[in-house]
Amino acid sequence: MMLKPRCAALLLLGLATASARAIDRDPTQWPAGMLPAAPASAASGADPEVPLARQVLIRDGRAYLVIQGRRYAVGEVIDGVRLHRIDETAIWWNEGGQIRREPLYGGVEKRQPKTTSKEKP
Repeated sequence: MMLKPRCAALLLLGLATASARAIDRDPTQWPAGMLPAAPASAASGADPEVPLARQVLIRDGRAYLVIQGRRYAVGEVIDGVRLHRIDETAIWWNEGGQIRREPLYGGVEKRQPKTTSKEKP
């Protein structure tokens, strides 16, 4: 009968040790996959260690870019880079006459669905 409490105690000790090893990073820091890519941080001038809270907001028919709670309209300058265009999937920056497209959602592209021969357009 003494075997069961000992087994339970050893099991709890093993679980506590394993969970302590699983947390090897500061839980208050953002996971590495959530940090922005280098071009995004360079365009906003933010610290690359701090993730950008970036959204597109449409208000009264105008698109705005929201970065860390601040709203920017097309034509405004953010840390020396002019906001050229905003749509639902990407932001265009004007850096010294060069237009650069930066997708809002990396790896996601909007495309038209393919139609099969049985479907009528």
